[in-house]
Amino acid sequence: MKRYSHYITWLLGLTFILSACDKIEPDFFDEEYNGAYFDYQYSADFEKTLNFGEYVVGNPETIPVKLNVKLLGYLSDEERTLSIKSKEIDGYALADIVIPDLSFANREYQKELEIIVKRPEVEDEIFAVCIYLDGEGDLGTGIAGKDSFKIYVKEVHEKPSVWAGQVQTYLGDWNREKHAFLATMMNNNYYYEALYSTEQSKYKYDEIINLNELTVNTLLSEEPAEPITLNFPILKAEEYPDYSEPFFWERYSEQLGLYTSQKFCKFTHMINAANTTEIIAAYENAGEQMEKYKETFHKEDVLTMLNAYYDYPKMGYTIDQYKELLWVKIDKETDYISKGVYMRIPYWWEDPDNLGTGKIVKKYFGEYTDDKYQFMIKTMMDYDGIDNFVVATILPFTIEGKGYGWDETVGGEERLKECYKTIKAKNDKRPKPLRHDIPEVVLE
Repeated sequence: MKRYSHYITWLLGLTFILSACDKIEPDFFDEEYNGAYFDYQYSADFEKTLNFGEYVVGNPETIPVKLNVKLLGYLSDEERTLSIKSKEIDGYALADIVIPDLSFANREYQKELEIIVKRPEVEDEIFAVCIYLDGEGDLGTGIAGKDSFKIYVKEVHEKPSVWAGQVQTYLGDWNREKHAFLATMMNNNYYYEALYSTEQSKYKYDEIINLNELTVNTLLSEEPAEPITLNFPILKAEEYPDYSEPFFWERYSEQLGLYTSQKFCKFTHMINAANTTEIIAAYENAGEQMEKYKETFHKEDVLTMLNAYYDYPKMGYTIDQYKELLWVKIDKETDYISKGVYMRIPYWWEDPDNLGTGKIVKKYFGEYTDDKYQFMIKTMMDYDGIDNFVVATILPFTIEGKGYGWDETVGGEERLKECYKTIKAKNDKRPKPLRHDIPEVVLE
């Protein structure tokens, strides 16, 4: 014997009163009525437009559309089927869909119907289908006007409205291939929404720059099997992008020297190859410019190395890491140190965080001056040899907690004393007018 319990006899009755005119009002049904309906309120909710052009990630052949279906009348312990069919909509070619069987059991009163919509056979044309409840199953139709749902299907690739202004400047012209690449790289069909703030009505500069950096790094990280056809701008050095070393840089390292993002941007713009489609060929043909600026590049490398000596301790690098990342041989023939390359007081000497190293350095070498520091570098470079000299070993400290420690990998305190002894001896041999103020320290 069937066991029934009363469900909702006036479902949604009160909630529809005094509502907007485009709401679909439910009729009153007897509690014994056995019906189902699509559970949406407004007439506009009973249709959906699906654009496959917005789903480029994975390039799917089908996309599911989920519809809410609800019962009106009584609940049952027995399974009841709902008959769902499709038909054409006047004026449109029929969209290709798959409708699964649907049934309600175990006192269920609402379910989600997943319609599988197939990609249209042609682009830039709208297809359509009407999905309706025909009442032929165990469950009839429950509410007039809520027994059908329309789906419009197309594949149209359109430029997003945000693709203008700074997006256009830093990502270049929009095209379908570029859009698909970015969406796939970000695994987000709507990646472009993060580039513009609708609340503030302005572009998000940092987000745009970050996307440019990620894109250029991705395209140039490895040598491509085919020529790059995606055209993205290479930013200027003054915009301070953080580009990783491109795969081809090492081929020209003898002329270009140490890689930095700033140098990469500067030289790329110098040879008028500031985009991802032209840059590889342009570097192949830029041998003359590379030779012309070779000395300038090397001077910049020395400057970068010496000034990075200030920052590397705060970044947590050891001296070995500093050498691996930033070391470049100082060419004695050009002797940039004597030519007055801009110097910066070492972090340990300045001791801005009061670690205690400043007092130790001043005990051995006195107050800082550029020419004294240059003299110290040249002296130890002669002592160690240009193939082995690493400027960071002159002051071999490390940060330990809130204080300092000795970098024993390069000799620690004994290395400092060795440097002092060598520099002091060389300084004492100079004529007095040329001597630097270096204290007398009794070495233990």
